[in-house]
Amino acid sequence: MSNRFFLDPAISTIEDDRVILSGNEAHHFVRVMRGKVGDEIILFDGSGFSYRCSVESVGKATVTAHVLETLTDNIESSIRLTVATALPKGDRQHFLVEKLAELGVARFIPLRLERSVARSDAAVAQRLRRYVVEAAKQCGRNVLMEITNEMPLTELNDFLTQQRNVTKYLLHPLSLGVVGQTTLRTILANELPKQIAVLIGPEGSFTEHEIAMALRFGFQPLDLGARILRTETACLAVASVFLTCS
Repeated sequence: MSNRFFLDPAISTIEDDRVILSGNEAHHFVRVMRGKVGDEIILFDGSGFSYRCSVESVGKATVTAHVLETLTDNIESSIRLTVATALPKGDRQHFLVEKLAELGVARFIPLRLERSVARSDAAVAQRLRRYVVEAAKQCGRNVLMEITNEMPLTELNDFLTQQRNVTKYLLHPLSLGVVGQTTLRTILANELPKQIAVLIGPEGSFTEHEIAMALRFGFQPLDLGARILRTETACLAVASVFLTCS
């Protein structure tokens, strides 16, 4: 069984060598995993730190543990990758966010585009963040993939400009029009930038207006090949290449 639990700083505490685990993670340990005093668990706080702990007491809503060791394993990619796209429908949202988090994407930005088929609000964002926590528990990441609020293209450009030194790509297959596309082969022939943002279209693709806007904002068009990919497939394909080649 998995012995990793998320130490949410909003509801859990750590002081000196004692940790109090609360909320859903404590419930999962007690009610689902049937954990008990003496069990060893790994707690991670989402910012990069993790702790090997021994459970000292189990209550109805909390678990108290003694910190045995602070772990410094860092499995984060040397590239900070941002993926920005409109949310797909239904269960494909779960699949997309979960797999991006597992691959090591640093930030996911839901976009509001002219052909968006689903929208993000506070409740949706909260659900997506739960998917990120579950993915991190499974894959061993100690840093949570950031989920931002939904934003339009103009706000996305402003946001990325504030980050500085971000190389921006627009996924746009040649089959939908030639706009000076580069290829992954060309990009990988050189040293990859340390910060990359990839803009990916929704079902139905970008409108001509959105493509022109992205190009005006300095996004470099990128072709992934002859096949037209679903939104989530394109996201995972480009994330896999950039993060496994770093």
